[in-house]
Amino acid sequence: MTRKPNRFFLVLVFMVIALPAAVLAERVKIRGDYCYQYGDSESLLAAKEISYAMALRKAIERYKTFVASTSVVDDFQLRKDLIETIVSGYVEHIEVEREDVAGRNVCTELVGYVNPEAVRDIIAKKIKISSGHRSREFGGIVSNLYLKVVNYRIDTDRGGNKLLRVFYQIKQSPPPGGTRMAVFCFDAEGNPMQTSFCDIVASSSFRGAFGEQTCVIPGKAVSINISF
Repeated sequence: MTRKPNRFFLVLVFMVIALPAAVLAERVKIRGDYCYQYGDSESLLAAKEISYAMALRKAIERYKTFVASTSVVDDFQLRKDLIETIVSGYVEHIEVEREDVAGRNVCTELVGYVNPEAVRDIIAKKIKISSGHRSREFGGIVSNLYLKVVNYRIDTDRGGNKLLRVFYQIKQSPPPGGTRMAVFCFDAEGNPMQTSFCDIVASSSFRGAFGEQTCVIPGKAVSINISF
C-alpha cells in the first residue's frame, strides 16, 4: 500500500525553506567606500582598520532610509551617535569587496545588510530621547535664535591687546555673515566704557557643535557684560 505524503510535513518543509528567503527580503544592501592615507607613525594594519571603519560609516551615511529619517537632524553629535549605533548593532553580513594598498593609501569598498524598519525605529527613538534632553539642558549665559554663549573669559595676547574669548554652542544654522553680540565694558572702578561689538561667525552649521570666537576689547576693560 502506497502512503500519501503527510500534508503537515510538506507545509513544514516549505516554511523552513522559505523562512530564510523571507528574512533576507526584509534586509537591504548598503555599500560604502573610503580611502585613507596613513602617516609614518601609523602601521598598515591600523590604516586598514580605519579605512574599513570609515567605509562602513559612509555606507550608513549614504543609505536612503538613514538620509530620509535624519533629514530634520542638524545636530552633529546626534548624527554621529546614530551612525555609531547603527554600525555597531544593525549591520549584518559585512563583506569587503575590494581592498587596495598603493603607497600610503588604503582603499576599502564593502557591502552589508540592514533592516530598514529596525533602522527607522532606532533613529526615531534616539531623536525623541535627544529632544527630551535638549529641553532640560543649560540655556547658556546669553543666547539668541542661532547660538548660546556657554562661557567667556578675558585674556591678553603677546602684543598686549585685551581679548575677549567667547565659547558658544550652535542652536541652529547661523546666517553666513554671523551674528553680532554687544560687549559692554567696565574699567577697574566699575565705570562704563565704550561698547564693543563681537561678530560671531560660526565654523559649523550643525546644531550642538561648539565653537570659539576671539574679539578685541578696550585695553583698560576689566569686566564685561554681553548681550545679543
